[in-house]
Amino acid sequence: MKKAWLMYGDYLIFILILLIKMIIVGPATGTYFGIHLFFVSLGAIILISFWSLWISPRIRRWVLFYLSILLTILIASNIWYYRYFTDLLSVALIIQIPQMGAVGGGLEDLIYPADFLLFADSFIWAALRLKDRKRSFADYPAKRRSKAALIAAVTGIVLFFTPLVISAADRDEWLVQDSLSNMRNYFKLGMIGHHILDIGRELDDQFIEEKTLTASQLSEMQRFFDSNRAGSADEALDGKPNVIVIQLESFQNSVLDQEIDGQEITPFLNDFKNEVMYFPNFYHQTHQGRTSDAEFILNTSFYPLKAGSVYTRYPDHSYDSLPEKMESAGYETAAFHAFEKTFWNRDEVYENFGFDHFYSIADFPEGDIIGLTLNDEDFFLSSVDRMVEMNDPFYAFMVALTSHTPYDFPDDKKELNLDSLEEEIIQNYYHNIHFVDRAFGSMVEKLKDEGIWEDALVVAYGDHDSGLQEPERDMAEMAQAESAVDYLNLGRKVPLFMKLPGMQDGSVMEQTGGQMDIAPTILSLLGLDKGYMMGNSLLSEDPRLTVFRDGSFIYDDYYYKADLTSERENGECYSLDTEEPADKSNCSQMLYEAASHLRMSDTIIKKNGVGQLQGQNIEE
Repeated sequence: MKKAWLMYGDYLIFILILLIKMIIVGPATGTYFGIHLFFVSLGAIILISFWSLWISPRIRRWVLFYLSILLTILIASNIWYYRYFTDLLSVALIIQIPQMGAVGGGLEDLIYPADFLLFADSFIWAALRLKDRKRSFADYPAKRRSKAALIAAVTGIVLFFTPLVISAADRDEWLVQDSLSNMRNYFKLGMIGHHILDIGRELDDQFIEEKTLTASQLSEMQRFFDSNRAGSADEALDGKPNVIVIQLESFQNSVLDQEIDGQEITPFLNDFKNEVMYFPNFYHQTHQGRTSDAEFILNTSFYPLKAGSVYTRYPDHSYDSLPEKMESAGYETAAFHAFEKTFWNRDEVYENFGFDHFYSIADFPEGDIIGLTLNDEDFFLSSVDRMVEMNDPFYAFMVALTSHTPYDFPDDKKELNLDSLEEEIIQNYYHNIHFVDRAFGSMVEKLKDEGIWEDALVVAYGDHDSGLQEPERDMAEMAQAESAVDYLNLGRKVPLFMKLPGMQDGSVMEQTGGQMDIAPTILSLLGLDKGYMMGNSLLSEDPRLTVFRDGSFIYDDYYYKADLTSERENGECYSLDTEEPADKSNCSQMLYEAASHLRMSDTIIKKNGVGQLQGQNIEE
């Protein structure tokens, strides 16, 4: 026994410690870790390390030491990434690393002190290696080492693939179709298995898979878009009003009408929503691309990708975009964003979308910096100055940025006393939102002073949540969030305001919808065909299917929360009215349609489907 321990003890310790770390991922992220994950994780650890048993013990200990460090970094990185994006890392994100550098602050909110315990064994390994540096190791025969490696490989194969065989016997849909979420891959294959599959599928997407759509795919897509255009239309506005769209950064709907110690967070917008069309049941549909996802959804009415951002992965593919359609109707179009023009490939993407102009940070006068760049008040007011110079009719698309993570805010500009909140980052988030609220009000006043406001169609919406609404944090406690519907509303609801030309009285629009529906609504109001867009007008009385990237969705007063650990049918159906679980039959009618929408959107984006539908020749 002692001899076997001297020969294989280091490898067994390596396996045990890494397995413990894999198990820790569950509580560290608040996700499920069951018996299936236990076996596939154990099998995967063995399969990526069994070869080390071929190496002599002295060298193997150093190999295991470095391999342990690399895998621990992978585990920790996935935990930190999940805490913000509720997803795992992927190959596509490597492309986005340069983009994350400029906006990557706020790590202190994602990294907990206890996380560093994941690396504690590295010091133990290092100490043991130093202790062993003068120790003599028995020269075990190569034949014995080969036998041990073979046994380990077979063990790993059995442990990893047996759960998958069981899934195949149950005809698990995940095995025959590309999953809608990285998290489903994780729950089926474990972390290591997810990353190996992700690498394989990325290589297949980029270099192997046929890029030309089949006749059957083209026909199916054309039928969908023909049917989607046939929905009831809104009453078109007279003439060609100027159109102004404002995207508000990290702006949750929960901040509206919210008071902290008697102080309104958004005093202007609280009144403003009573003067315009306000949609209290509107949801963001962004994913890993966050701000860029919101821009993409708004201007194309397609879903974000399950991994990475369209802006960095497919920036030159064709889309039947909002600015392109408006330009063809005689509009001058411009995008405004006070940051570097190359960031997230915006210069390339905006040109591809069909914008006539893109005003980046170089085009704005100097002003106070809040967070990443020029503060929103100066940004908004300077953008209005540009609009005055544009030809009527125009489409102006503004992307605000002050309230971007990490939510740093200068002390000398704080107007609220938020000392009752324990978390400084949440205090700063509310200070940012309060500032943006005032800046938005200043922009509205200037639009009125310049004579633009009255006859313009103005749309403003939040791009995504703050990422600060987890259970037991200040934000969730203030919202008294308890049910799945509470957390849906806190994390997914963003404000949407719409001011029609000549509007005198406001109204509350109770219908549900998502960011996919904004462009079709604008086009319908302008009497323009939405063409190849997947969303539907928010002003039509037809019910809308609002789908999220993980396969969850809202339809007809019910919320389906997908269960990524199991088969698609095993999610939970909730009533939005009662917030209680409801009979699954209320959700089942849209279960597969929601999935088919996501898959169709993915195929169109990856294979330049709009271009092919429009008759373009696609280069392989």
